[in-house]
Amino acid sequence: MRSKRVINSPPNPTRDAIAEAAARLFAEHGVEKTSVRQIVEHAGISLGTVNFHFGSKLGLVHEVFERLAREVCESRHAEYDALEKAANGRPVALDALFRALIRPYVEGDEQRRRLVIYILQQLKLARQDFARESVAKHFDRLAIRTVRLIRQARPDLTEDEVWWRYTLGLGATLSVVSDCGPDNRLRRLSHRVADAADRKRLVEEAVAFWVRGFGAAGSRERRQPAGTGGIGRRSGEQVAIHKRPA
Repeated sequence: MRSKRVINSPPNPTRDAIAEAAARLFAEHGVEKTSVRQIVEHAGISLGTVNFHFGSKLGLVHEVFERLAREVCESRHAEYDALEKAANGRPVALDALFRALIRPYVEGDEQRRRLVIYILQQLKLARQDFARESVAKHFDRLAIRTVRLIRQARPDLTEDEVWWRYTLGLGATLSVVSDCGPDNRLRRLSHRVADAADRKRLVEEAVAFWVRGFGAAGSRERRQPAGTGGIGRRSGEQVAIHKRPA
């Protein structure tokens, strides 16, 4: 059942308190392991109040996810606005762009940070029960704007190259930021030479990784349709075809 939220409805302190309590518990225990009873006790309200405002636990999950997605993405768009204004018509510097993109996954309130990553993971897994279209649209708009800004900075890259590098870079980043606690895997594997718990270093290394990833244009060879003679030929390139002696 969907949340009973009314678009552009006035602020409701009770509804807000329930959503905040649920967000904290979802971040701490996970959505599946958080019961409605826990939320009720944490918020100090009755079960009937939850049902009245959200219809069900799933309705509450949708509300929490959409609120957080909107908050995070609006904040990111505001940073992008500031970067574009400072660039004064020039392309935004990629290091500044990627720093603005990555920071919310690493900095700020720890519980909200973890919940944002959880939402993104659900989107990647196509968990439509948790991360429905209304949540995805916020991150989709941000992704499209990010790619547009990258293409302005790197016009030599093709559109598909930018999308591939953006998607692969985001996947790699989410893998690290989802495990950046004191006993993270990077720390264990590297015998403490590298430690994802060092959030400042994590951001700087992630930014450097993204910037290098959008360096030189790809040198991949494009496969031509069968029968064109000259597999791997780029557009306009002449390829000599040597016939075997009869």
